[in-house]
Amino acid sequence: MTEYEKLIVKAENLGAEVREIDFGTDKKSGRCLNNIIYINSRMSEIDKYEVLAEELGHYKTTHGNILNQNSVINRKLENVARREGFNIIVEPNDVVEAIRNNAFAMHEIAEYVHVSVETFFDILENWKKKYGTGIQVGTCYLQFEPCFYFIRDYSNNGSLNYRTLETP
Repeated sequence: MTEYEKLIVKAENLGAEVREIDFGTDKKSGRCLNNIIYINSRMSEIDKYEVLAEELGHYKTTHGNILNQNSVINRKLENVARREGFNIIVEPNDVVEAIRNNAFAMHEIAEYVHVSVETFFDILENWKKKYGTGIQVGTCYLQFEPCFYFIRDYSNNGSLNYRTLETP
């Protein structure tokens, strides 16, 4: 079962129905209307996964029509749903696991956690807003600033190992 298929099952367990339809475009797009999430069938599997996560974020956090993004309130609600979607698909411990499995470049980590590089950067930016300059994850510390991301692993007899990751 793919990550996208697993997320469909999760959506169904939350009470949402997921339907793939042709939106008439190749753009990343989806809509959440009541308890039905519509996903553009023309997208790649990764794009469907990312869009479904965001639409699940809407399902869990947003009520009503927020399509008009000229409204400040609607833009805020869009961001809340997007952050919720990020939380659904990638957690800091997933990144630590990727690095421990020798994924050091951003594209390798993104591939490991099943998202695009662009979405992975958005997730890291979200974490900077949520956690500040870094976060402790078990015996590791993910640091988001200054301008690069790296992990410190304290698990080897208290010694400090730096693994500098690719600069965004």
